[in-house]
Amino acid sequence: MERSLYLRIASAAAVATSLAVAPAGHAAPKKTATTKSKLHRAPKAAGPLPWCAEELETLPNGLCHVDGGQRDDRRTLVVFLHGAIAKDVDWQWLQQRALTRQAKQSKFEAVFARAPLGPSGFVWPGTAAAQATSEQELIDGWREARAFLEKRSGKPYDEVFLMGFSSGAYFVSSLALRGRAAFDGYATFAGGSAGWRAAGDVGTKAPVYVGVCAADRQTAGHSRAFGAARGWPHRVDEQRVGHMFSDVHVAHALTYLRHARTSARSSGGAATPVE
Repeated sequence: MERSLYLRIASAAAVATSLAVAPAGHAAPKKTATTKSKLHRAPKAAGPLPWCAEELETLPNGLCHVDGGQRDDRRTLVVFLHGAIAKDVDWQWLQQRALTRQAKQSKFEAVFARAPLGPSGFVWPGTAAAQATSEQELIDGWREARAFLEKRSGKPYDEVFLMGFSSGAYFVSSLALRGRAAFDGYATFAGGSAGWRAAGDVGTKAPVYVGVCAADRQTAGHSRAFGAARGWPHRVDEQRVGHMFSDVHVAHALTYLRHARTSARSSGGAATPVE
């Protein structure tokens, strides 16, 4: 039942993804001609649209690179898992542009990933069967994107975090609890499930930031339940926002996870590879 509910929420959540564009705590901007042309344009032709917005770099494996600018002393990479996206629309561009703004604010790079395409659109695997079919390929794609960026820059990232919104948040919580993909930290926004059975043999339990969207009745309870899962270092952060990955949540997530990573390094913890 938990996983069925996950899929229903993930499908309905796609309609609300445009909320992620407006900063938390501020009114949405007036729909000027410029804003409308950039954020609300209809598809010009039938069929699939480019996955990455025109201002973003498309990596060799088709994922999108967001460059928010890095501090000289620290290089952070975020692998970001989007919310549910319907077929043949440009909703992913809304989320990519919100993430770009947040990356510039908090100074990090990001790989905007892509969920498997199913009958209803791009949705992250929410059942054991779906995970068995596509999970390893997804993880391999994130690792490939990271390796490409590190090879191009000539140096590794200081930390790599996995973050997810809505459908992506449920998948991130599953990966973290099962120890399926090792990162230096995880963050979930508007989603997350404690219903997945935590693997008993998870070695290093990286810190988890849980962004509770308190004004979102569909996911707030799930996020709180995930945040109550025992055995993981974590922070639960409630903000009075709707179904979105708000600027304040993302900024708080970076602050918490970076601090936790610094503490781990000072105590002799090694960087965790993506596996």
